[in-house]
Amino acid sequence: MKKSMLNVITLALVLINLVLTVTLTFSLVSTNNKTNSLIGKVSKIIDLDVGGITVDSGTTGTASIDDIEYIDVTNGDSTDITISYTDGGKTHYAIVTVTVGVNKKAKDYETKKTSINNGMKLIVNQIQNECMKYTYSTIAQNKTTVEASLLTDLKDLFQTEMIESVLFSVVVQ
Repeated sequence: MKKSMLNVITLALVLINLVLTVTLTFSLVSTNNKTNSLIGKVSKIIDLDVGGITVDSGTTGTASIDDIEYIDVTNGDSTDITISYTDGGKTHYAIVTVTVGVNKKAKDYETKKTSINNGMKLIVNQIQNECMKYTYSTIAQNKTTVEASLLTDLKDLFQTEMIESVLFSVVVQ
């Protein structure tokens, strides 16, 4: 009787151990997935290469750094572009600055550079339209998305591939 009671207790402890092991495994897998997701998001923010996957930072990378000229987007005499948001009856403002990188060795550089300098109001309008797609609190978090979208929009607007990059920064929010 004593031996069978020990067998029952041992079996119960083995089953309890099995249940706890399964619970621990599922909780660790969940935590590990969340950690991997967090690391992926952080690496996208700082433009790292994770696991062989390169992160697109909004640049095409076809020209060397010496061939890139950076043009500050101006709104009148200022480089600050003000975006206003209405949230819960309150008006919030985000001040952004944008710089466009153009390839000086591109075949249409001279004509398109003049077009870009003359079309600053169009560029400011594109920036404001893109920024309005996001909420007041998420515009800085979506920096790379805004840059990539603006790069595509500006290439389409000016019908050129000489625009290599768009650098977007939120000054005040």
